[in-house]
Amino acid sequence: MKKMILFAAAAIFALADCELQSLQWTAFKTPLKLGVKGTFDKIAYTPGKNCLQGAEVIINKHSVDTKNPGRDKTLDSFFFSKLKGDIRAKVKKIGDKTLTVAITLNGVTKEVPFFYEKKGSTLTAKGVIDLFDFSGSQALRSINKACFDKHQGKTWNDVELRFTISEQTPAQKARDTIEQIKSMM
Repeated sequence: MKKMILFAAAAIFALADCELQSLQWTAFKTPLKLGVKGTFDKIAYTPGKNCLQGAEVIINKHSVDTKNPGRDKTLDSFFFSKLKGDIRAKVKKIGDKTLTVAITLNGVTKEVPFFYEKKGSTLTAKGVIDLFDFSGSQALRSINKACFDKHQGKTWNDVELRFTISEQTPAQKARDTIEQIKSMM
């Protein structure tokens, strides 16, 4: 009976073979272009064909997380609340070392190039968006005004984006699941 339960659990969990490990943004402030990193707590990820082709994310922009609650509240009030809708992204094309990702921000969709690197079963991609391309000048002015002294009068319009996706074959996932179940017994 124990073996049957382990096999059934492994078979169920083996279906999920892709996982969004991280999604991070870096915005820049001050004339020295100091980076501020963050992510979001509410991200819906749908894997695509072979993990990546057509993969999609929907991000609740109000779930901003910089590990600084005061900064998060300021960013939400003076930046993200000035933007229309949630943030969406979908992988459209995969090249040798590049991806094309359609990003929707503030109701505007643009295709953005990302460079990626694959090590083992983990893929890390990095791209840059320009907030002006997404009609984000009002939101940028708002956060710049709210943080004028802290940013020394300069909030940059480019934002780095980085994400990591790990892929496991069904056999790898089944082995990991079986080990997890065994450790709970």
